[in-house]
Amino acid sequence: MPLSDFVRYLNAQKAPTGSGGRSATPFVAENGQVYVHFAKLRLESFYSPIVAIADGELHGHAAGLNAFGITNRQLLETDAVFVLPSDDGEFSYLDRLVRTLHALNYLIYSQRRSRGTLLLRVHPRHVASVSADHGLAFEEVLRTCGLMPAQITLEIEIDGVDDQAQLVGAIANYKSRGYGIAVGRFGRREVNFALLHEIDPAIVKLDPLLLAATPQPERLVDRLHELGAQVMIEGADTTARRERALVLGVDLLQVSNPLRD
Repeated sequence: MPLSDFVRYLNAQKAPTGSGGRSATPFVAENGQVYVHFAKLRLESFYSPIVAIADGELHGHAAGLNAFGITNRQLLETDAVFVLPSDDGEFSYLDRLVRTLHALNYLIYSQRRSRGTLLLRVHPRHVASVSADHGLAFEEVLRTCGLMPAQITLEIEIDGVDDQAQLVGAIANYKSRGYGIAVGRFGRREVNFALLHEIDPAIVKLDPLLLAATPQPERLVDRLHELGAQVMIEGADTTARRERALVLGVDLLQVSNPLRD
């Protein structure tokens, strides 16, 4: 399907009523890419490669978000975008809108290089605000774009979640539809292995402060491997970082100096 047809289809989808930040036609195709307009902001995708520590092979890419003022092109912090929605319905709409943007741009981006798995963040508030059928609406969008849930890994932070039963149920829903699950910034506030065991993620991305503060980090990595998860860190792709990660048994590196072309 041509890019213009994708954008026309996505703009025809019904958005929540009373959503003050939304545009009637949020998706915009320009110069072979797609952007989103939301609350006088322009939202853009970029992608960071994820590589295997052992052999340097490409595992996939993690999607990131840049947000600019439409008129002044002033760059905003990504987290600032997600404080704009006025209620849970609008928040879920925005969270899904951003993931749709990343999925569509990834089709374009990956035409020029190897694709691999796409890592997409799901905001914890979205997980908490959707009562059932997590991943269903996004799956319908993915299929239209020619992607399947099996090609997507959803990154979810579990620290400080109030309703752990809701979180576990939501992740079970995502898994039942074929999505991979990654836990993001594990150990940022607490190290909850019991919750991690219930979730049974494919990937655990360690918070850098946890890794730095752990006296024997290789034991932490071993324990995560015992749960069946691959362990990922994030940072600049340097020889020193790869050598250190290899010694610790870390599996994956999300490169922090992303490719933005």
